[in-house]
Amino acid sequence: MEFKFKSSVLLTIENTDGKGPSKHVSTDFNLEVISDNLDKSVYLNDETFLTKAGSEVVSNVLIQGLIGNLHLSHQKGFRDSAEHLRWIISELEKGFVSLVDIETTNTDI
Repeated sequence: MEFKFKSSVLLTIENTDGKGPSKHVSTDFNLEVISDNLDKSVYLNDETFLTKAGSEVVSNVLIQGLIGNLHLSHQKGFRDSAEHLRWIISELEKGFVSLVDIETTNTDI
């Protein structure tokens, strides 16, 4: 039996001078429970807010997406996979220690 989930991420950045690094404005994400044979209430409350199980699924979907991108980038010669993985870990560390405001919105992405 297969189960399908989809997680979408919308990254908003801004750049005022057209050069230099851009500023991270927001990250919006959602989870879609694609499979009809799953109880969506296990993953979503009122179909807009994640449950604990839904949060775990979002993490798994995003991690598997990163792994797929690592392999693709390596196979296509875009980036060495070990260097790419170190960069991802570094970005995760930076994001983890950043101060963030958490809001729940109903953004269709």
